[in-house]
Order: sequence, then structure tokens, then C-alpha cells
Amino acid sequence: MLSQKEFSIQQNSLNARPVLKWAGGKTQLLKNLLPKIPKDYGKYIEPFFGGGALFFALQPENSVIADSNPEIVNLYHQIAKNPNTVIKHLKQFNNEEKEFYEIRSWIWQDISKDLAAARTIYLNKTCFNGLYRVNRKGQFNAPFGNYNNPKICDEENIWAASDMLNKARIICGDYIDVLKLNAEEGDVVF
Repeated sequence: MLSQKEFSIQQNSLNARPVLKWAGGKTQLLKNLLPKIPKDYGKYIEPFFGGGALFFALQPENSVIADSNPEIVNLYHQIAKNPNTVIKHLKQFNNEEKEFYEIRSWIWQDISKDLAAARTIYLNKTCFNGLYRVNRKGQFNAPFGNYNNPKICDEENIWAASDMLNKARIICGDYIDVLKLNAEEGDVVF
């Protein structure tokens, strides 16, 4: 496993990509969205972050990213601050149906934050269509995806995402509050 410094030196030109598959994600729309972003702007603000396709494509130096889902916000905090431990946990998971349902049954708030982040990535990569879906109790409930060889741990992308996320202010909150407290004239809000 590469240290963060070794990775940064070796992969300096590597662009981060979304860590999660996300229903409604904008990856396929980037060719249409990127030309609409002004060359000069204050902050980049994304109050419905989800997978963050536009954020990772733009690589803004000054940004506020937010979501109202605390599990997703925890994931991005942990990738920013603890990529090594998230990677370590991901490497221990297997694409097996029995293991998937066992890990899915864990309550993310009852385990360590870094393990919870790895759990979120694992479930996203191995569940049916990468759907993030929860029941009324807030428990993840998408079924096993039965894929042949999903990339559960994309170590290089996690390091690249960590570099980008460390430049961002990451907030868990309602979009109205996020915009009210952070948006200023000249900012790009997506």
C-alpha cells in the first residue's frame, strides 16, 4: 500500500473520480455541464453532493460540499482524513452474497467512522445497480448485485479523492442552510 506522500508524487496528474455510483449522478452530463461553468468564480458550492461528479471534474480549490445524509457525509469526511484506514477495511471485504448481507445488517452509527465509510463504499459497489436505498428505519436495504468482479477498493481513486476532499469544506445539512450560510455573489452553486 502506498503512503499518501508516495501516491501524491506518483499520481500527481491523476484526476479524482466519484467514489460512489449514484442514481441521478451527473458523470454522463459532464460534457454539457463543464462549458457552462464560468472560468473565474469565488467558491464552488454543491448542496446536494451525492456522488459529486461535477466537483471531481472541476477540482475546485475553494469549495463547500454538502448533503443532508449523514452516512454519505461521514464517507467523505473519512476519505478526506483517513483514506488509509478506509482502504484497509475495503481490502478485507469480499464480493460474496452472505458477507454482503452480514455487512448490510451493520448499523453504520454503531461502528467506527472509518469502517462505516468503507461499509458504504462496499455496499454501493456490490449492491444491485449501486442504489443507495434505505427503509423507514434508515437501514440500507438494496439487494446484493451478484456482479462478477466489482472494483470494491479503487485505492488510487480514494487517494486522489482524499486530496480533493481535503480542499473542501464538508457539511451535513439542509441545502437552504448551506446556501444561506455559505453562498456569496460570484460563487458557483450546483
